[in-house]
Amino acid sequence: MKIVFKDNTIRFSRMLSIVDKFTFDFVALLEKAGIKYVIVSGYAALLFGRARITEDIDILFDRTDMDKITKLYELVLEDYWFLNAHSLKTVMALLNENSSIRIAKKGTISPNIELKPAKNELDNYSLINATSVIINRKYKIEISPLELQIPYKLYLGAKKDIEDARFLYDIFKEKIDKNKLLHFCRKLGVADKVRYLGD
Repeated sequence: MKIVFKDNTIRFSRMLSIVDKFTFDFVALLEKAGIKYVIVSGYAALLFGRARITEDIDILFDRTDMDKITKLYELVLEDYWFLNAHSLKTVMALLNENSSIRIAKKGTISPNIELKPAKNELDNYSLINATSVIINRKYKIEISPLELQIPYKLYLGAKKDIEDARFLYDIFKEKIDKNKLLHFCRKLGVADKVRYLGD
């Protein structure tokens, strides 16, 4: 798979999985509702071909877009359902508590979206500095910048997370800003884990 990374935009083509299609469809709802978002954590590695299974797609959204959640709620109810909320009031209460809401296609529980508001400096950095990914010249999504995504996976620390970090680093090590990567490793307290990334 040929990957082109230029001007903070990544382009490539490949066959889409069920999880890909599910993710792209949901992102289209966020955009229709006018909500600024960024995809974080495990799906970012799967997007570039990492061979493992995931049941959830983690998405952060801009807290200043809370007033647009009503519109998203209405769009979601057309083809999806909330796994952990039964009303708009419950959805808003969870998000105002910095909890996440889980959303899946009607009649299913997996894959599902875990949607949560940005709540700290690094979340906001991800939103402001998101990297655009264009797949098959048709689908466009926003992911957390790799210089933060990779250290964050090291911070999570599970075997699958470290493997995700190494996978992303192997693909993009010639393109990313390694000084920024090391900065975020230090900020997250995982500078000692950089060795897991290899050369």
